[in-house]
Parts: sequence; C-alpha cells; structure tokens
Amino acid sequence: MSINQNDLRVIKTKRGLRNAFIRLLLEKDYDAISIQDIATEAETARVTFYRHYTNKEELLIECLNVTYEALLEREKRAPWLSLEEVQQGYLPMQILYEHIQEEETLYRILFSNRGPQVVIGKVRKFVADKVKSQLVYRFHRNQFLAPLDLIAYHFASAQIGLASWWLENDMPYSPKYMAQISFWLSMAGSARGYGVENLPLIPPPMPKK
Repeated sequence: MSINQNDLRVIKTKRGLRNAFIRLLLEKDYDAISIQDIATEAETARVTFYRHYTNKEELLIECLNVTYEALLEREKRAPWLSLEEVQQGYLPMQILYEHIQEEETLYRILFSNRGPQVVIGKVRKFVADKVKSQLVYRFHRNQFLAPLDLIAYHFASAQIGLASWWLENDMPYSPKYMAQISFWLSMAGSARGYGVENLPLIPPPMPKK
C-alpha cells in the first residue's frame, strides 16, 4: 500500500527522522551512523524508517532537498535592487551565505565528497538563475559579449567554490561580507563580458581583525 505523503502523521514522522539524522550528524561522522541510530534518536522503530526510506543516503538527499526548498522560499521574499543599493551592502547572495550559516552541518556534507551531485547542481542553478535575472534587470541583453548562461554559471560555480572555502575555514567572515566580496570579485572581473568597460563597483571595506 502506498503512503500518502500529505498525511500529517507521515509529514511529522519524516520530519522527526530528518531532525534526528541532523542531530546525529552533529555528533558523529556520516559513515558511522546506522539506520538503528537514526530510528533510536527519532524515538521510532527501525521498520518505520524503512517505511519511508530505502537507506540513509535517501534520507540525506531529502534533508538537502528540504534545505534547498527553504533557500528558494527565502529567495522569493528578496527585493529587487538597484545597482546603487547593491553597492551599499545588501546583496541577494547574502541570502545564500546566511542560509549556509544556519544549516552549516548539511552544507558541510553537501560540499564534501559525500554530497549528492544532484543537490549541488540545484544550488548552482539557484545561484545562476538569480544572477541571470539580476543581469537582465540591470543591463540590455544585446550588450553582453558572451552567452548569458555561461556568464551566470561561471559566477555560480565561483560562488559554490568560495562558499565551500568559507565552511572549510570555519566561516571567518560574516555572511554579509562574503556576499559583498564575492559579488565584487565576480562583477569587477567579468564586467567586460557584460559589455561594460567601467562598471562603478566599489570593493567592500576589509573586515577588522
């Protein structure tokens, strides 16, 4: 018999399993966690776990997908900004860095070798889509000197790499500064690709040590 995924009991059970898994990830390595560990932490039976998931890899992917959906919801509430407003400090990329900080454990797994590539691809697409919409909003399409998709995915790949470095080094800078400096580095270095010779972007001030 198939399970009704909209049943409130099913939703509650799956949320409990996800939360239990995340708590365990804070205590031990992913490879050391067993299905029984997850069931015990969630205060449920092992058979309940298998009623919803085939293995812990499937549970991990769902945890990451739920995290990604939350990122999308937060992005939908972000305002459209002028170039002047962007230079003053608030950046759409700050949404991503704040979310990484809040969901540190899952993002560490996502950016590690254990991270499912399909979810990394979703995050990269999220960033690329946001960049494309912002560029089209600010510039004329016919002034780009390279395909817009290539520009956007180049930017997004750089962001994923920088966010990974940020986590690996225990987040030494604030989400706001990371958003500012990553945006400045990408935009200042790629201005000619947008068909702009002198893009008036001001680098953010260095944070105090």
